[in-house]
Amino acid sequence: MRRLAKSVPWLVVAGVQLLAQRSALEPVLRAELAFARLADQQGIRTAFLTCLTDAALVFTPRMTSSKEQYGREPGDPGHLVWYPEAMGIAAAGDLAWSLGPWTYAVKKGEPVLVNGHFLSIWQKQADGRWKVEADIGVPHAAPRGIIEAFVPGEAPPAAPKRLWKAQEAAATLQQKETALAAAWVGKGGLALLPELAKDARVLRPRSLPLREESEIRTALEAELPGSRWEPARLQVAMSGDLGWVCGESGPDARSQTASFLRIWTRESGTWKVLFDVRLPHPAVPK
Repeated sequence: MRRLAKSVPWLVVAGVQLLAQRSALEPVLRAELAFARLADQQGIRTAFLTCLTDAALVFTPRMTSSKEQYGREPGDPGHLVWYPEAMGIAAAGDLAWSLGPWTYAVKKGEPVLVNGHFLSIWQKQADGRWKVEADIGVPHAAPRGIIEAFVPGEAPPAAPKRLWKAQEAAATLQQKETALAAAWVGKGGLALLPELAKDARVLRPRSLPLREESEIRTALEAELPGSRWEPARLQVAMSGDLGWVCGESGPDARSQTASFLRIWTRESGTWKVLFDVRLPHPAVPK
């Protein structure tokens, strides 16, 4: 499920050169807000079919194509509202992410039924426009207060001295993802702990984005060993400093399957997980 804001109360950008990062993120922010306005004015179906690429993936919670999910008439009549509370962009300016809260109601003006957080992957298209390549979200209870700002502690500079070759970076990211998948078979969610960036966020249903080590550990301990997966999609920015992976995993020791999406970033020269989202699938009736 996805997420509108008539105004953005605050926006945090990831970057050590904030002015350059803000400038690079402006078109992504404009695209995000246009996406949200379209959903408010013309509905969920029109907004997603317009602002997602033809190859985009969505998670409901199973992974599916945006056309499969939103191409059917008449589509979801509900009202989805969201805004980006944080965004980040690769040094090459070709890949970006956005994170923020969303609410869902049966229709505009009705009480909110569900709250949650979304994470979207944006890619710059050949014509210069930005569109969503993947969109995932988790439901949780309504926040009791203002959500603390998310500011990654380390981000790639706007003009790094040496840009990683995309092909090389993709190969090393594939190795990291393969190693994580193998470790998860024996350790379960705890295999993720050593791979997390220092300011990582973990998104799980029924929880606001987790950021404290103790709460992340508690959530990961509940994810049992046994899950296996191969990435359905792996993409890396041309600058080799930002990448994402998604797919479906399982079953684990409880026969639980799930969808996942991870954003990887360069931290001190190595790939680290900045965001990890996992959506368990409903149990199959016996």
